[in-house]
Amino acid sequence: MVADTSLYDVLEVKPDATKEQITAAIKKKSLEHHPDRGGSHEMMQKVNAAKEILTDPQKRHTYDRYGLKGIRSDMAEIFDLFDLITGGRSRGERSTPPKGSDIKQALKVSLEELYLGTTKTVTVNRKIICADCHGVGSQDGTTHECTNCEGTGIETIIHRMGPFIQQMQSKCSSCDGDGRTIDWRNRCKKCNGQKLFQETKKLDVHITHGSQDRETIKLSGQGNQIPNGESGNVYIILDQQPHAIFNRNGDNLIMKLEINLTESLCGFQRLINLLDGHTILIKHPAGKPIIPNTYRCLKGYGMPNRHTHSHGDLIIHFDVKFPEENFITTDSQRQVSLFFTSE
Repeated sequence: MVADTSLYDVLEVKPDATKEQITAAIKKKSLEHHPDRGGSHEMMQKVNAAKEILTDPQKRHTYDRYGLKGIRSDMAEIFDLFDLITGGRSRGERSTPPKGSDIKQALKVSLEELYLGTTKTVTVNRKIICADCHGVGSQDGTTHECTNCEGTGIETIIHRMGPFIQQMQSKCSSCDGDGRTIDWRNRCKKCNGQKLFQETKKLDVHITHGSQDRETIKLSGQGNQIPNGESGNVYIILDQQPHAIFNRNGDNLIMKLEINLTESLCGFQRLINLLDGHTILIKHPAGKPIIPNTYRCLKGYGMPNRHTHSHGDLIIHFDVKFPEENFITTDSQRQVSLFFTSE
């Protein structure tokens, strides 16, 4: 089934006509409508438009699949010929095939999943072409030209404002801009003549290691479908969830490490579990007090960067906890005082 039959109708041939049949029809119609023989200049232009497209195998293939909108040409005059057939709709419109709408969906991911990379499954609700009627909308594949817009898909609305008359064009309300209608008794039972129906689809999303928060992953052709057009895309937006230990800043990881006053003054050792499951030992020597709210940088222990094939840094923020009030006796206070004042 072809997307548009208007050019075949001009020549009064079927869409499956052979090249020889089309050539014969063009010769016949040219003689019939030639202005020198008393024919119509407008009809002759339509015949020339049909000749331009249907005698070129590549253009005919594109026309059969996408209709007049799908025809690409560097010849400006070809659009004038299209205007005769489509009522001016081709001018200013896209020459590329129509496309279904895209779907955007957020996907929650953990910091570990962004670090290591993973594959997750998402469920999307999308519109797909009805398999029973193949996107035509009728049981037997037949449709009728819309009587409201005469097949143009556009209706003209007239507004009267005193002595002035304003004309506005909008999508036809009877055929929803399609230009064709379906007898209600002949509607496809599966889609009820809508040509599409809702489908729930599961898709695998491959997340590369080192992916960023709010990064978008494109799944081409998995979006909403439309008859005689291309499918839209699905865009998955990664939504990084808060982590119990680490905060992310670009490729760097920041963590707060709580230590007590004794550890600050006398040193400590602490094991830290990294996002990839490895454990590192943090050592701080005695005699080098850690000042509250200071930082230590461990090079190369942050997030991976798939572009530079390197890692960011792990930045440790030290949170020194001081004792509560009255934590020490009077005698102990003297000993501590002597310790800090002695040389």
